[in-house]
Amino acid sequence: MASPGAAFAAALAAEDFPLVEGQEGMGMAPDKYREVFDLALRGTRAFRDRRFDEAISFYSKALNLRPGDPIILSNRSLAFCRISQLLRERSSADSEYQPLNGLDPTTHAELALKDAEKIVSNNSNSPRPYLLKAYALILLEHYHEAREALLAGLQVDPLSHVLQTCLSDLDRNTNIAAGARRARLDRTDDFECTLCFKLLYEPVTTPCGHSFCRSCLHQSMDHGNKCPMCRTVLFIGPRTYPISVTLSNIIQRNFPEEYAERRSEHETMTYAGVDLMPLFVMDVVLPCQKMALNIFEPRYRLMVRRIMEGNHRMGMVAIDSATGTVADCGCEVEILECEPLPDGRFYLEVEGSRRFHILRSWDQDGYRVAEVEWLQDIPLPEGSQERRELIELANGASELARAYIRRARETVRTARRTRHLDLESMPGPQDPEKFSFWLVNLISLRPSDRLDLLRLRDTRERISSSIRLLSDAEQGCRVQ
Repeated sequence: MASPGAAFAAALAAEDFPLVEGQEGMGMAPDKYREVFDLALRGTRAFRDRRFDEAISFYSKALNLRPGDPIILSNRSLAFCRISQLLRERSSADSEYQPLNGLDPTTHAELALKDAEKIVSNNSNSPRPYLLKAYALILLEHYHEAREALLAGLQVDPLSHVLQTCLSDLDRNTNIAAGARRARLDRTDDFECTLCFKLLYEPVTTPCGHSFCRSCLHQSMDHGNKCPMCRTVLFIGPRTYPISVTLSNIIQRNFPEEYAERRSEHETMTYAGVDLMPLFVMDVVLPCQKMALNIFEPRYRLMVRRIMEGNHRMGMVAIDSATGTVADCGCEVEILECEPLPDGRFYLEVEGSRRFHILRSWDQDGYRVAEVEWLQDIPLPEGSQERRELIELANGASELARAYIRRARETVRTARRTRHLDLESMPGPQDPEKFSFWLVNLISLRPSDRLDLLRLRDTRERISSSIRLLSDAEQGCRVQ
């Protein structure tokens, strides 16, 4: 079978650089233009004598003086292509008896493609740069992109016989090659993960020779550092262990539809959407509340890894003491800091942001996931009397909060309890809902009381309740 690039090599030749005498040459001083002409001429002579390395050197010097010239760029691109093709066609015996130094065929083809794309980007009306681009792409074995380049050239010059001939030759040769090269692999167990029994996604191969999905191996190693197949002790970190690139490419090339489904499934589990929420069942958390978490259970370690690949947010809920089940309301928290520890645990610092109501929930890989809707307080119209009274109430509460914090700092125990709640973090009264939760967080309440305040959608009532509780707490400080 003839090489797909043979027709291009026959159709393309080095162009002569024009000589302009007696005037400013093409926007350059005459002496500088003459220097460019001499370099281009020497490059073309070297090209025609098949001294392609010398030709590239002369063309590069000329381009330093006249950057972006389409004739010199096209000649250099063609020289790169010719070197790449010669190196590819060189026999193994020649390489053994006369080894060569320098760039490999792929790098030469990439440089040729770069030059050709520069000419195409200048809106050239000639088919030549499209031929050069296709030639370089064929040498890189990117046959589909090469065909697209030829079709783009035919849009510029539909009657170009050279483009039509090269396109026909490319289709004929690559169809033969595709038939020999693309024998579809059967979907066998060799391409399945033995942990999830699905097509391997982001496959990793252990030192003992077994392949798994990266996420599956990571989840397995939450329970022990042994290979799930042969129980060999693994001294690897799956989170940073490299993907088996060759195996991944084979799978993507032969099973593209199924691999796309696996990618979609994986992206869904990273919780990039805002209405699907992984739940950490522990305690009632309110907006504006900050806390530290030590994640040690394997199911929650898996959940945190997936969250950190997504939007860094999860929902925190508590068990409702009235029903003995997971509460119907919770708070979205943002992970501000995530520190993986050597033993697989995570140290997290989180801050509450938004409230949500659980519409439905289910178990996924050992932890709970919920579909949620967001909760907000009942809004008051801007400029209304009720809105003005609410802001006045918030202003009064902020003064009380300042007095409470100053008095609380006088006692070590209370100061520790309020270490995250200082005056600098206090929201302005212009956002009464956010301010009301900041105010509530100053007070130590039972989980059931905090859950009631989380469900409450009346900002005024929440601020009023906080004022009463703060007053009681301040009286307690005075007694102490």
